[in-house]
Amino acid sequence: MAEGQALKCAADPGIVELAEGLKVLSDPNRLRIICLLFMGERCVCEVERELGISQQLASHHLSVLKEAGFLKARKERTSSYYAVAEARLGELTEIFLRYLGHRGEAGEGPEAACCAPASVARAGQGSEANGRGGKRG
Repeated sequence: MAEGQALKCAADPGIVELAEGLKVLSDPNRLRIICLLFMGERCVCEVERELGISQQLASHHLSVLKEAGFLKARKERTSSYYAVAEARLGELTEIFLRYLGHRGEAGEGPEAACCAPASVARAGQGSEANGRGGKRG
């Protein structure tokens, strides 16, 4: 049965969405931009100044994040202002947690999560077999 569940997980298109989202977020400057924008909306010049990066680099990263759905933008005269699209980050977080075996469908425990039985079994064996499940010393 665990084998069938692992195949379900491997064929789930959510894995591709998760991988693509994580690729976009894997750049340190992009993570810094998101962190900055959690404090409030900013224009390119503010991102550039506050992060100490060039205007061209700031614009590039903002564009990549916006295209991937992590940011929303609004135009005011000649400037664009960016803010975090929290719903998109929430969606990616939910997918990530589901694949790690921490969340299943609504109202279900971790065992209902995609691939959870295989990962839970491996995690339990690894902790006990390696002696890492107890106290550190």
